[in-house]
Amino acid sequence: MSLQNTNLLIQMSPLPITFRGGPNELAAEMVRRFKILSPGGANFIFIGDIEPTSNVGPWLKGGTRWYVWDEATKRYVPVDISDSFTIPFWIGNSQPVSHDPEVWLKTERDATDVDPSHGAAIGWFQWNSVTLAWEGISPIVRSGTTAQRPTSPENLQQFYDTDIQTLIWWERSAWRTVDGVKGDVKQVVTELLQDALTQNPGWGFLGDTNQSWRGRVLVGATTDPGTNPASNFPTSPGVSPQTSLVTSGETVTLAGAPSSITVPPQLALWTLYKQ
Repeated sequence: MSLQNTNLLIQMSPLPITFRGGPNELAAEMVRRFKILSPGGANFIFIGDIEPTSNVGPWLKGGTRWYVWDEATKRYVPVDISDSFTIPFWIGNSQPVSHDPEVWLKTERDATDVDPSHGAAIGWFQWNSVTLAWEGISPIVRSGTTAQRPTSPENLQQFYDTDIQTLIWWERSAWRTVDGVKGDVKQVVTELLQDALTQNPGWGFLGDTNQSWRGRVLVGATTDPGTNPASNFPTSPGVSPQTSLVTSGETVTLAGAPSSITVPPQLALWTLYKQ
């Protein structure tokens, strides 16, 4: 290992003329008389959580924050690296005072000395030099095959599945289509039910837990059991008022209908509901 020159000097006081002893005693006496000096003083790094009361060299606090001694205040102050650091983006609620950098993360509030937090993030903005305005940045959603879906997704993380050509997100611990809300109903054209469910993550077969719902024509509800049914949506003569989730058809007939009714041709589709 090569050694480097320093400004440190070794000084030793003379041995007394009465000294008597062998090599070990001589070495011990010399060590006792050695002193390390420096023309400009020597500072070393101090590591700890409590601020030193005098200048003991650079102070590393908490393992991540650097402080230096200020002769004016006789205290340690944070190291100012502003001359060698370029901020990557603005952050806060107020519009930035300049356009350098051209990226701004808008938050719920501005940080203050009393409250240094910014609150929740609102969104990313970029300065448009043509319109001379800050404009929102549209995120590009990650995409890939079904097998490439994120294995440990964050809640509400989006992903475009190229196999089923659908935008999905991780919600309620499962991948579901972004479109639709819980309880929505739609019909899907596929030969196999599994294909319909694969192409619509988060949807189930309407009637999967209720046999009385299967194979029925969907009819609009007109009365609400939670309020006065008589004051809900009146129906025309011959049309029976229906409460939501009530099934009919086995014994109910159309009022005033002829003895024989021609049923139009039917096409069966898979009816799904958003889980």
